[in-house]
Amino acid sequence: MPLKDVVKVSRKTFFNPSGWLGYDMLKSQFRISWSVIKNLYSPPSLTREETFEQATQRFKLADEQVQSVSRNFLIYSIAFAVFGLATMLFSVYLLFHHGTFAGFMIGVATTAVFLAYAFRYSFWRFEIKHRKLGCTFEEWLRGKPLKKEDTHHVD
Repeated sequence: MPLKDVVKVSRKTFFNPSGWLGYDMLKSQFRISWSVIKNLYSPPSLTREETFEQATQRFKLADEQVQSVSRNFLIYSIAFAVFGLATMLFSVYLLFHHGTFAGFMIGVATTAVFLAYAFRYSFWRFEIKHRKLGCTFEEWLRGKPLKKEDTHHVD
C-alpha cells in the first residue's frame, strides 16, 4: 500500500474554512429555520367554507350559549387589555425608577403579548356579534362588516 494512501494529506487537512465553520450544518439549520418561519407566517388553508349559522348548527350551539361565549370574550379582552396596560406602566416604572432597560424591554414584549390576546378575543367577539365568520382587520377597525358595495377596487 502506497504511503500517500495511508497518510492521506490534502489541502483540506490544513486549510478547510467550510469545515471549520460548519458550513453544511449552518446551511441545514438555516433551511429548517426558514421553513419554520415561513409556515409560522403563512395562513393555514381553509378546510371548509361555512357561514356563522352553519357553524352553530354543526357545533349544536343554542343562541344563549353563543351570547354567553360573546360575553366571556368581552371579559377576556378587557382583562388582557388591563393586564397589558398595567404591564406597560410597570415596565416604564422599571425604566425610569430602577434604570433597567432590559426589564423595560421584557415588559414591552409582555405588553405586546397581552394586547395581542386582547385583540384576538375582541376580534372573535366582533365576529359573533355580527354573526359573520372570516371578518377582516379593516372590518374590525370600522366596527361593522363590509358590504359588497363598500369594497373599493382600484382598476
